[in-house]
Amino acid sequence: MKSKLLKLLILVVTISVILVGTVYADEETKPEETPAEATAQPEQKTETVKAKVIEAGEVSDRTTGDVLEKVQKVTIKILSGSRKNEKFEAYYVLSYDMDNKILAYELNKGNTVTVQIKETEDKSKPEIVVQDVVRQNYLGYLVLFFFASIVLVGRKKGVKAILGLLITVFAIYFILILSIYHGYNAILLAIFTCFVIILLTFTILDGWNKKTISAALGTLGGVVFAGIIAFIVGYFAKLSGGGEESIMLSIAAKDKTFNFRDLLFAGIVVSALGACMDVGMSIASSLSELKSKKPDMTAKELFKSGMQIGGDMIGTMTNTLILSFIGCSLNLVLLYMSSNLNFLDMINIEAIAQEAVCALSGSVGIVYTVPITAAIFAFINRDKDTYKTKSENIVEGKRSLKI
Repeated sequence: MKSKLLKLLILVVTISVILVGTVYADEETKPEETPAEATAQPEQKTETVKAKVIEAGEVSDRTTGDVLEKVQKVTIKILSGSRKNEKFEAYYVLSYDMDNKILAYELNKGNTVTVQIKETEDKSKPEIVVQDVVRQNYLGYLVLFFFASIVLVGRKKGVKAILGLLITVFAIYFILILSIYHGYNAILLAIFTCFVIILLTFTILDGWNKKTISAALGTLGGVVFAGIIAFIVGYFAKLSGGGEESIMLSIAAKDKTFNFRDLLFAGIVVSALGACMDVGMSIASSLSELKSKKPDMTAKELFKSGMQIGGDMIGTMTNTLILSFIGCSLNLVLLYMSSNLNFLDMINIEAIAQEAVCALSGSVGIVYTVPITAAIFAFINRDKDTYKTKSENIVEGKRSLKI
């Protein structure tokens, strides 16, 4: 068992190393800058560094051109870079919109911020722009609290859950994101990444047995089914995968060409994975417990029990993705409502339709994870006498037998 898991981990690490090597190879093969291009670059040096707010002033109004904005005057101390420990006065812009309806939080003394320093001809007076608050420490505290909570409640299982989560993040970044960024097929990568995550996560949590095999195959079946439904509906509904983020990505990555329809499919598959894993393992675990208590259950009885258990889960689990869709799209829906659009007009807008297809396809995947998992578990446990359980009566020196 351990050797199989080790081989799988080595496989994932090898694939990731190859992909990372591809990243560096691409960077090394970039054409060198010509003298003409070098001379065309601005001579002014710009540096982005961290700084600490040592004095926070009051918020005031400032007019830039024809725009009135809310600003806060602060005194900062540079924490890194060529101007480390130097102090400057700067303004932090709180306005997100032209009407000052959306304002950022005011800065307080002791806050750490990122600032952009642009050198000028007068070396003693560079242009200082306070960009944003440094939030990494707070996110780090939240992650630590999250991990501690998992271990506190789950104990050994919690440690395994954290390991599974780290593998998931590892696979998503090194297998899926990096590969897509370098031009590989998003659809195949999404399915392969889901397969790796399912296989390794379930194996770490419960080992490799009939329960995990059923849960893994059922989850993969549900995820693939969700993707197929999304692909078919997306084709007939003419969903291009375009949107504000897609436009920004297309502009930012000028040297890359992405298939945004494939990216839409990949996003739907990955977003459905977590809920399908939950349902698949819950069904397989419940049936495993039933079979251990009543080994003479037939395949038909197991399947019926799985469907009964799954029926109770479907209502809440499908709500998971629907509520996630509503929560993520709340501002977008309110935006279109403010334009006096009715419900039918809103759902015909591609951005709304894409989110709806994502949520509904993922929910369909959850629904079909139930019968697929139940059928697979029932099939591989169809023989009444082959289900292994722990012995309650152990004869010392002999193999454990169920008496």
